[in-house]
Amino acid sequence: MSRVVKIVSFAGLTIAMFMGTLDSTIVNIALPKIMAHFNTEITNVSWVSTIYTLSLAVFMITGSKIADRYGRKKIMLFGLAIFGVFSAACMLSNSLLELIVFRFFQGIGGAIITPIVLPMGIEIFGEKNTSKLASIVGAVTALAAAGGPPIGGIILEYASWREVFGLNVPLTVIAFIIISIWINESYDETLDGKIDILGTILLTLGLSGITFGMLEGRQYGWNSSMILSCIIGDIVALIIFIAVERKIKKPLLELDLFQGKTLTASSLVYFITGFALICPMLIFNYFLQDVLNYSALTSALIIMPISLTIMVSMPLGTKLFEKIGAIPVTLSGLIIMAASLYLLSFINVNTPKEIMVIFVIINGIGFGFSCVSLVASVKHLPQNKNGIGSGIVNAARQIGTCLGVALLVTVLDGNVTSAKNNIRKNSIQIIKKEPLSTKVKATAHTELNKLFSTTDSSTISTKNKQKHLQRELTRAAKATKNLPTPKHNSGYGKIYQAELKINQATMMATKKSATVTNELNLISKKNSLLAPLVSNSLKINKGTEEISQSQQKVLTVIKLLAQKEALTKALTRIKNEKNQHISSAFSHTYILGSLIVLLLSPIALWTDRKSKE
Repeated sequence: MSRVVKIVSFAGLTIAMFMGTLDSTIVNIALPKIMAHFNTEITNVSWVSTIYTLSLAVFMITGSKIADRYGRKKIMLFGLAIFGVFSAACMLSNSLLELIVFRFFQGIGGAIITPIVLPMGIEIFGEKNTSKLASIVGAVTALAAAGGPPIGGIILEYASWREVFGLNVPLTVIAFIIISIWINESYDETLDGKIDILGTILLTLGLSGITFGMLEGRQYGWNSSMILSCIIGDIVALIIFIAVERKIKKPLLELDLFQGKTLTASSLVYFITGFALICPMLIFNYFLQDVLNYSALTSALIIMPISLTIMVSMPLGTKLFEKIGAIPVTLSGLIIMAASLYLLSFINVNTPKEIMVIFVIINGIGFGFSCVSLVASVKHLPQNKNGIGSGIVNAARQIGTCLGVALLVTVLDGNVTSAKNNIRKNSIQIIKKEPLSTKVKATAHTELNKLFSTTDSSTISTKNKQKHLQRELTRAAKATKNLPTPKHNSGYGKIYQAELKINQATMMATKKSATVTNELNLISKKNSLLAPLVSNSLKINKGTEEISQSQQKVLTVIKLLAQKEALTKALTRIKNEKNQHISSAFSHTYILGSLIVLLLSPIALWTDRKSKE
């Protein structure tokens, strides 16, 4: 096989892996569009993303083992066929249920093709290039995972959500053709006999339970019978699985692979990267679109530097790994990533985009260095075990992502609920203290309760509700009954007091004019020569009455203007309250993620343990 053919062959493999990983994150940014298209709720449409992640986490190890046993090329082509066909089905789906079902099978295809790329690449270039190949695989995987939202945002800017799935179809065809023509078959020669069916069932049940429990715990409630049953059931299944694998001659998962600690530690580091990825890819994107109301494209452009940074930091990390070992690289990667998550906690609604980009670049550096754990995970494994090793470490990252969703998004929901409650209470107090009419205060009270309702903590965006609040307050503020008097020390208050004095003087003049007119009228009855004088007096009296009425209207206008100023001031304070509390809700979530990554970072000290033994 010539070098050109080798490069083309490996390119076909990386296309397959890129697609499988990309679809775990690219769809998240399209969920609002899908929700609007099918006219459904976020809790229903979230299954489009959840079911794919569940499939990846559950079937990766099994898919790797089957590929090792029956032929990686055959299983890769089978996985590509499933992935491509169901990608097209997702693109053409006519209902949300169809889309969710198709995504499940698409996820099975992704679980098959993703982990066996590395052992097939090693088969092409030889075991001596394992580190370089693992570096490329890790970089492409990280790039795909981090590139999902940016790529999805660009697609949604110029096309519909269906093209997010349609993108896979031509890429699948290209990868299928390359792999079927130029890549040779390969196996794990140490395997024979039938696949461990019992172990496969137990592992599938165990991973399904833990994945489903973590992904849906927020929705059903962590103390619900369904979630508790899933968690308890998966623990029991995994315990039985371990017991079975220790006794069986041809286990699905050789437990002695974990005795060297390198694979275990590296898998855990990869697990942590999957966990931490939730912050910039999901939670930060959530902040950009639902709090700052940025478009999908703008949000994508802000997050995109993570992907670009990984393209540099992962190869750089691999070179450092070859010179100084895995421990310094993976440990520094986790620490940098923890620091970047802490930096994200300083972002608020007034943070310049340039600062946001700098923070995500730092995150990309840490993420790229941490992903060197994929290289370390297979470095000390026999070549024929790279397939199952890759399956284990990739499954670990997917489960880490599930844990990130379970923990960090749940914490964010709780923080947002608390923030909304505080905003609502403080906003109502702000309205009470301002000089506003009873109608305006009652309207504001009702609409603020709706605006910052805590019944749906997953809904952070209040853009449409804010417009409704403004419309209702504008309507209520036009009413002229029971208008409050402007504050004396305010600008409108001073104008009002001056106009009020003028109005009072005019009213006194009107009364005196009326008195004089009445007296002249009585006198004119005795002396007809005074009739013109009475007529003029009546005109003057009518004029002063009109002036008095006009001045009353001026006073009302001043009250309305003063109320508008007070309402604008109150709404500005409420907006500041909202921005402060919602930003804090996100900040506390980033800090928690940062602390968890930092506390778990010492695991990296074992990622190269075997090389020192």
